[in-house]
Order: sequence, then C-alpha cells, then structure tokens
Amino acid sequence: MTVAHNGARARRAASGLIVFAMIALLAATASRAESPALLDYRSESWFLPQTPGVTAGPVGGLFNPGAFALTDRAGTDLWTDDRDGHLSFNRFGFAAGRTVNIAFNRSLVDWQGGRAALNDWQVGLAGGGRAGAVGLAYRWAGGSPAEALRDHALVLGMVGRPARWLTFGASRAQSLEADAAQNIFDMGLRPASAPWLTLFGDFTVNDGTPFGQGHWGAGLEVRPLRGLHLGVRARERLDGGDPDVAILVGVSGRTGHMASQSVMDPDGDVAMTSWLTRSEPPFAGRDTKPLFGPSETWVAIDLQKRTLSYQKYRWLDDDHVAWLDLLAQLEAVRDDKQLDILVLNLAGFTGRPSLLWEMRQELQKVRDAGKRVVIYLDRAGMGTMHLAAVADRLVLDPQGDLTLPGLALSRSYLKGTLDKVGLGFQEHRYFKYKSAAETLSRDSMSEADREQRQRIVDVCYETWRNGIAAGRGRTPAALDAVIDSLGFLAPNEALAAGLVDEVGRWDQVLESLRKEGARPGRWPESLRRDYWDEQWGQPARIPVVFLVGDCAMDSGINGRSSSAWLRKLAGDPSVKAVVLRADSPGGDPLPSDLVADAVRALKAAGKPVVVSQGDVAASGGYWISMDGSRILTTPVTITGSIGVISGWLWDAGIAEKAGVTAESVQRGRHADLYSEIGLPLLGGVPRRPMNDEELARTERVIRDMYGQFVTAVATGRNLTYAAVDSVAQGRVWMGQDAIDRGLCDQVGGLSDAIAEARRLAGIPAGRDVELVEYPPRPLVRMPQLGPRLGVMGSLLEWMSLRTLATLGGDNETGAAPAIDAGQLWLQGAGFGELEARWLAPFGREAGRARVVVHPDALPVDWRLVD
Repeated sequence: MTVAHNGARARRAASGLIVFAMIALLAATASRAESPALLDYRSESWFLPQTPGVTAGPVGGLFNPGAFALTDRAGTDLWTDDRDGHLSFNRFGFAAGRTVNIAFNRSLVDWQGGRAALNDWQVGLAGGGRAGAVGLAYRWAGGSPAEALRDHALVLGMVGRPARWLTFGASRAQSLEADAAQNIFDMGLRPASAPWLTLFGDFTVNDGTPFGQGHWGAGLEVRPLRGLHLGVRARERLDGGDPDVAILVGVSGRTGHMASQSVMDPDGDVAMTSWLTRSEPPFAGRDTKPLFGPSETWVAIDLQKRTLSYQKYRWLDDDHVAWLDLLAQLEAVRDDKQLDILVLNLAGFTGRPSLLWEMRQELQKVRDAGKRVVIYLDRAGMGTMHLAAVADRLVLDPQGDLTLPGLALSRSYLKGTLDKVGLGFQEHRYFKYKSAAETLSRDSMSEADREQRQRIVDVCYETWRNGIAAGRGRTPAALDAVIDSLGFLAPNEALAAGLVDEVGRWDQVLESLRKEGARPGRWPESLRRDYWDEQWGQPARIPVVFLVGDCAMDSGINGRSSSAWLRKLAGDPSVKAVVLRADSPGGDPLPSDLVADAVRALKAAGKPVVVSQGDVAASGGYWISMDGSRILTTPVTITGSIGVISGWLWDAGIAEKAGVTAESVQRGRHADLYSEIGLPLLGGVPRRPMNDEELARTERVIRDMYGQFVTAVATGRNLTYAAVDSVAQGRVWMGQDAIDRGLCDQVGGLSDAIAEARRLAGIPAGRDVELVEYPPRPLVRMPQLGPRLGVMGSLLEWMSLRTLATLGGDNETGAAPAIDAGQLWLQGAGFGELEARWLAPFGREAGRARVVVHPDALPVDWRLVD
C-alpha cells in the first residue's frame, strides 16, 4: 500500500510524454538506405530475462531508456556471459540509476585478424511512473574497433503500462553519423493480471529494411513461488534457420535477484550462458529466514516524546508521528515473517484518545500474527496505560509512575461573570440535550447535560478499565480497587499490582533482548520499496481526507476547499473510493452541508465513501459523516448531537462601566439589533437584547434548520424522520451507542475504514492501492525562535497588527488581520485556547445558528495526565 501526495499532475505529464514519444518513434520508423553501426539488440541482449519494457529497471534501460524509470528507486544491475567458451570479464556490462542513468556493455568482436574489446557507453535521463515512462540517452563506444564499428547515437524510448495485464514499449537508436537507426517494439501480456504468468514478444527492424522483414522474438515467464522465476524465450535467427531458444532460472531474495539464462542452438546444445544480478529489482523476493538461523529477530519503534497525530510537516517535525506512517510500520511488522518481536518506546508519548485506541487494536493484530510486543513507559495515564496494556511485556522506568485516578468531566459556567461585567446572554435552546450554550446561560449543570456527560465518563472509563484489566490479566473489579485505593502508583506499587512486568530503562530493555539471544532485524522491505512489477499500471487510488477541527469555511475542516476537492474526485476515473476521517465538534452549518453535498456527489458517481470517526464527530461533525456509504466509529468517539443552537450576547451595562457611549442612526425596523458598541480589546458587542418578535423569528429559523438536519440524517442513514428525531434533540452518543441507534455502522479505526473502502470498491486483497492524503502535508515546520509571551503577548501582537491595519492593512482592502480579539480577551480571562475559540463566535456572530458541541465535552480537553 502506497501513501502518496498529489501525484496526478506528474502522472498526466508522464502520459503526455509517452504519447509524444510513441508518435515520434512511429513517425521516425521509415526505410532508409544505410545499415546502422549500432549496438545490436538481437545479438547483445541475451542477458535480458524478457523484453526491455517487460523487464524494466536499469537492465532494460540499455535498449529502452524509458525502462530506467519503471522502478521506484535507482538500482544497479550487472551481467556477463561465457560466449567465448568460459566465464571471463571480456564480456560484461552494468546499468545503474533511475532519473539520471548510465549503462555499459563490453563485447568482443573480430578485428584485424583477431579479437578486440568493444565498449559501448550510454548516459541518459528518464522519467515517469507506474503507468509508463520515457527516456532519452546518448550512446558512444570506446576501444580500438569503435571508430569503424560504432556510430554515436541518440536513443529514445518509451514504455506504457495502461492496465494490469498490458505493457508495450518502443525505442529507437538513431545514428548521429549516418542516416541509419534501429527500432525495437515489444509487448507483454499477463492473462491473469498477476505476475505468476507473463507472455512477451519483441520485433526489431533496422532502417533500410522493409518493416515486414524485421525479426521477432517471444517467450514466457512463470513465478510458481515468490522469489522463483522460470522462463523460456525464442528468437528468430538472422539466417532464417530454427530459432534460438533460451531457458531462464532466477531467484530473488531480500537482498536482490540473480538469474541464469542458457541459450540453446538448433541442435539442442548450450551455445552460451548468461548471468544477471540486480540490486533493486522491481519485484519482491522470497523471505530467507526459514532457511537461515533459528534465532528471534526484533525491531524497535522509538516514539519517545512524540505526539500521534493525523498529519505532520514533511520536514523539521520530529515532535509528531503521522498515524498513516505509523500504521504502515505496524502492518509491515505484522506481515513480515522474518520478524518476531516489536519493541516500542512510549516514554512521553501522547495522542488523541481515538488514535491511542486504534493503535492498541493494531498492536493486538501484531500479537495475533504470532509476534511478541514489548513496551517501555516512563509515565502513563488512563489512555496511555490502556494502549500499553496490550503488550506481552511491559516495562516501567524506575523513576516513572502510573496515574490512574479514573475519569471526570467538569464544566465552568459564566452567567455570574457576565452579570458582574455587564454582559447579557439569551440562549436560543429548543432541544433538550443541546447544551452547548449552557456555559453562558446557566450557573449549574442541567439534568439533560448531566445525563449525557455521565454516559461519556462511564463508557470511556469502562473501555479503558476493561482493556487494562484484560491486557494485564486482572479482573475489572480488581482494577477498580487499584484505581480507587491508589490512583497514583510508583514503580514498585505498579509491579506489585501486576500492572507492569518489570522495572527498567529503555537501553536495558534492548540489552535484555540481546541476552535472550534475539538479534536486531531489518525493517520490512514493504516500507522501503514499492514493487512496481508486481502490478503493472497505476494502482487504484483511495484518497484519505482529513476533516479535522471546527466546521468553518476557511479554517478547521476548510469546507470551501475540501468540498471542491471532493467534487473533483468524483470525476477522476483513477479514484475508486474515498475515506473521510471526521474529527470535528461542528460549528457553522454551511461548510458542513457543502462537504455533505460533495459526499453525495461522490456516491452518485459510483465511488463509495467510508467515514472513519475520530475523537468527536458530533453536530456539524456528524453532518459531514451522515451520508457515508459506511460509518466506522470507536468506543471512545463522541458522535450524534443532532441539533441546532444559537445565542445572543449583548451589552447589559459593560459599556457604561467602561465609560463608553455610542449613538447610531438607522433605517429598517430591526437594524438597531445589529448595532454594536465598541469596547477596548473585546471588540463590538450588540447594544440590546432580542425582543419577543425577534426571538420568535429566531426560534422558527432554528427549528426549520433542525428539521432539515433530521431529514438529511434520515435520508443518509435510511431511517424514518421519527426514528432520527427520537435519538436527536442534540443528544451526544458514544460510538457503540450510536451503532445501536442506527447512526453508525461498526466499530473500527482508519485501517478498517481503508479495508472497507477497498471491499466496497471491489479491489481484491493483496492488490496495490495508492492512498492520497488531503489536505497535502505542509512542507516545513518553522522553529520557535524566541520566548513565548503567552496570552499577554498575543494581545500585544493583536494590538500592533490592528495599528498596522489602520495605517494600511491589507493592500487591497485595508482590513485588519483575521485575529479574534474576543478569543484573546477570553484567554486573558483564564479560558483555555480551545474554549475561548468556541465561545468567541457567540459574540462575533451573535444570533447565528450553530451545529456544535461544547469543547469541555471533547476528548482533547479531558483532565488526564496523558
């Protein structure tokens, strides 16, 4: 499985070059008078296992420069033969490189009554990908016969691989000293679209020879076992006699490929044998562990002080590990027969609760494949301990600790604060559980909110408690007792409670493995290589789209650009399915609906859309999930919250206290509703509350939007309106609860969503797919070059930017930078960045309906050590 980043443009460019090269080659193949003094393909290519385009890689590039680019990385291929009756270095050659490449072939020729060496050299450039490639090279010769027997030449080559079952190629070596050329056309067929059987053929014609009088060759290769290559090929003789026949045997391992090819003359005798070695062949080799060495092997993943995240910067970002990258490592270890032990350093490791849960599931799959998992910790809370408990062997640092106090969700209320400072707030709440605005409207928790929050606490506590107990061989009741009686465990207490197996340091863990006889292993080849020969052509593409953050047009989920990109995918024939990772507490309904509409367009185009929910996919986050072909969620995911909320923040005396007065003129009966009074740092605040007529109008708008939301969910989930309404009313649900109520389909993580997308798209297991991430990973993370000034520094920065904006600001509009003063004021008042960002729109966009849950219900803000 390949993870790629926006390669469509490169593929289109390569396709255009291939078409151009094909036209140029066909146009140039015409009869001319002279015979070429060029490296002869028919007599000098017996080291090729198949034809140049089918063989691919450096060894094929000597006769078709485009073949150099038909592998994922540069390699070096070496060959020789015993044509002179014994194995010597009088006949040998090599080819190396990929985009920039070089090739050499040494042969012996009759010269002035004896035998002399003729050295053919070639340097060139090649480009392309799995669907095809083009190349251009310059060829010359050295050695005493070179001036008489060789012309300098340009070699143009192309290879196309439009399907899993078809390869075709063409090359032309054009003399630069005479009106002469050699043309090679070849083709390969795989009747089963798989590498176990390949049929191939070639046709060679020189300029000056009628096209129909060219010479043919044909053959086949079978791979009955991984790493074993058996082949036969026949080639028409120039004298018109019975064709020459060659038998090939090749073996591939993890360190390369070796092949031997014996050429039979018409009498059945071996005329010559060639040998070929390849350092980076475009196909996988056979695992050698069953043949060599009984000792166990291990690999280590050092995640010390790393944060597990959805994406990371491409450069200068050692603080994060992207989940798709780590997932590829875990899957590779799971499937590699040469590896026995996976060792992880989780000291200082953190991550979203949903990702930690998914990581545990993947580690369990590693164990189920017969591997041992060893984990080292220094400190852990409930979530990290739940992850680490999956290990066969768990080691805690001598100065480390476990913090297992259980789980609590608390909420702060600002009604009294607003009263004191002189701000009024009208909550537009018409649905029982839609409690997002309670922070501003109440001084205590409502019973409805208490009910749903208690369910969050119970489900997450039981998920973690049960997982830790199962992994450590304890009963849930026994773990409850440890949590309630200890909460904080020193290393000796954790060891006595059976929560860890031993106490030690990371280097001691590795040293103990060596003392046990285990040896460090190599990382699986699948992480280092993409074997393009295993599947011809461009693999099916499955974009993985991360919709993370609040539902906003140009931030968070970036509803404007994300929906446009999803619509573009609907018309891309290479895209067979799409995976959406939804991790959003909601926000503005407009970007939510833009994304949902794009999802429906993808499905209408016949492309399944599988939704994978993260920490939270609630309210607007559920809106972007509801139309998925399948919705996967985790036990610790908060979802649902189908409802609409709004609120109105207004001046109830704050301006008077601040000594600020304002006047306005108006036209329109309700125009003064949106008239604001400007306050230092806080920004504009509406001057009055809504009257009864305006409140009634707001209620109609919100109820209408709620009806649209419920109807859309009912359509997307194939439920009745009544069924959805009974589980809506703003109620948040945990993952399994949502499945039980028809809002989601199954428990699973991102890897399960990708597997489900493959299944729905009809892509067989084992066939390559290309995973394309969106948004593209940012290029570089700029380092922090000075001290962090905190909230006061942010306020000073904001004020200086406002001053700059007043003096000129944006070149076109003179507008101030998009920095929210209300958010900064709230942070200065002691609120966290997440909660301040959530609260600010109630002042900035007063009265606008929102589909959102409160941030203190979100996993990223839970009060856990990890």
